[in-house]
Amino acid sequence: MADETAATTAPPQDSRSETMALVIGVAGWLVPGLGHALMKMWGRAATCFLTVGMLVILGAGMRGNLFSSRGNDAFDALGYLADLGTGTFYLVARSLETNGADVSRAGGDYGTRFLATAGVLNLLAALHAYEAARGRKA
Repeated sequence: MADETAATTAPPQDSRSETMALVIGVAGWLVPGLGHALMKMWGRAATCFLTVGMLVILGAGMRGNLFSSRGNDAFDALGYLADLGTGTFYLVARSLETNGADVSRAGGDYGTRFLATAGVLNLLAALHAYEAARGRKA
């Protein structure tokens, strides 16, 4: 008869592998696609880097609004968190925004959406890299 008192829970995670998964997740946030590249998922790494990079370049080229940490309301704070999601590309977008945002035209408004979308997409990719490093997703 099988031992019914045996625990059916998963074995405890190795703290070193959990730390490595966290490093991979943070690396994937700082540089889009780097977390996947560290796990040798080259296709996903290239896709993340190129997609987030193109969205940031298009958004900044359309003179979209980059939110700052000194927001006036909750939507500004959420926009700032979405923009920070692009990692180091946030600094690239800041340097490309020399003339300031121009949301008085439709192009500037779409540019703002592209920048926020790039940040959220990169955060999702970094989360995927973290979960894949933990062995929970493929």
